[in-house]
Amino acid sequence: MASDVMCLCVVLLFSGLQFTTGCAVVLPYITCSPGESVLLPCRDINSHLTEVQWWIGDSQTHTLHYSVSPLDAIKGQRYKDRVQIQGNLSLSITRLNVDDAGMYLCKTTEADKMSNVHLYVEGCSLSGNEGSVEISRYSGESVLLSCLVKCSHRHEPGSEFRWKLPNSREINLNINSAELSRLYQGRFQMFDIKSGNLSLLISNLTEEDEGLYSCWSKENQHKSFTLTVKGCTLPETEREPKTKYTGDSVLLSCSCKDPKTNPKHFRWTHVESSGTEVSSQTLRYKDRVHTFHKTTPSNLSLLISNLTEDDQGTYRCTVNNKTSADTRLIVKGCVLSKHHITKSSHPGGSVILPCSCEDPKTRPEHFEWKRAAVNDTLVSDAEEINGRFQTIRDSPHNLSLRISNLTETDRGLYVCSVNGKQSRHVNLTLTDSAVINPLDYQYYLIFLICLMLLLATGCIYRRFNQRARKQRRGSRLIQSDEDDTYTTAVYSSS
Repeated sequence: MASDVMCLCVVLLFSGLQFTTGCAVVLPYITCSPGESVLLPCRDINSHLTEVQWWIGDSQTHTLHYSVSPLDAIKGQRYKDRVQIQGNLSLSITRLNVDDAGMYLCKTTEADKMSNVHLYVEGCSLSGNEGSVEISRYSGESVLLSCLVKCSHRHEPGSEFRWKLPNSREINLNINSAELSRLYQGRFQMFDIKSGNLSLLISNLTEEDEGLYSCWSKENQHKSFTLTVKGCTLPETEREPKTKYTGDSVLLSCSCKDPKTNPKHFRWTHVESSGTEVSSQTLRYKDRVHTFHKTTPSNLSLLISNLTEDDQGTYRCTVNNKTSADTRLIVKGCVLSKHHITKSSHPGGSVILPCSCEDPKTRPEHFEWKRAAVNDTLVSDAEEINGRFQTIRDSPHNLSLRISNLTETDRGLYVCSVNGKQSRHVNLTLTDSAVINPLDYQYYLIFLICLMLLLATGCIYRRFNQRARKQRRGSRLIQSDEDDTYTTAVYSSS
């Protein structure tokens, strides 16, 4: 029996020494470092005869503060999940921190027996060692990863502390603020290390900042943070086409599903122009585009003003180089009505050379009138009046040209051009009032024939009318003679 007890004591002693590896043991004093584990022996008490309760107390007065095991429901919460009474009544404490230092008392419940051991924890310990925190933020926001250090009176934080970041990056505490700002574009900030605040502040979060962060002391203390950054997700990848006229404005919608998100990067491109960026810095769109993300970060919509036919195509909204949405824009431009025509007038008069868009809602960006013979610009969208030449702009689609006080030199071919893409020709002819041109002669001959036919018809009608009157007059005379003869005969017989 004695041999069995001896073997058990050897086993327990060996296990206790193994448990307190790294600690300096000179009973009743034990000195350990933060992050280690320790086994506090309950000396001079027979573990087979009684049960014990472990307390922490005052080393000077030996007064008891609160129970460590069984755990005090209020004061002992910092020991939760870290203490356990072993089979030999010893108290094991894991993940030591500097606040665990003090006098521990082992007290029996059946008899008034107790023993004490003094625990010293020398060094610096992390608050919440081996803890894990999950944090969720939106892109553009800031996050504070709290890492607090407490040191014993003979120690202060040193180079043993560091931050491990996603993608195998690290921040050592000996790095200066200027270097930290350069490496992380001024978004990472650390506090006064000497005060024990090793927290990391990350500003203007991006989706690339997402991942696992951990604050480390040597290799036995650490606190982890799992950071989730909610980025911009577009509700759809393709939107309904939009149809506009030249000169109009259009709003191309693009916004994040979650209005709280603030994407770091986004851009608009014109797909058909080899991905030309649509911004005020691009000469083609200068002073014609506007975005709204500065006032509403989740709204990435694009407003394009004074549309041209060249603006037609597919526009792509790309967020953080990951997701995109396309919108097809159709711009209806000016299509000139009719083709080449001829207009006639006479010197000293005025003439209107017609030129207009088929669709009255269209408004060409550029137009000009030229004389084909000399290739000189008479009027244009930049100069609508030039002496005797003036455009008739009673509506945006009407580009007709009025020429006043015509001279012989005005005759010839005129060209109306729109946006440098299409044109219409108008041939102007001038006739002298004393000279009849062939076309007018034909009209004049037809008029004379019609007039002669009309006169002939009138003469024939008049002749027949006179003859009819003469016949009626002769009939009346014969009837009168007959009546006179009859009257005379009657009178004579009487």
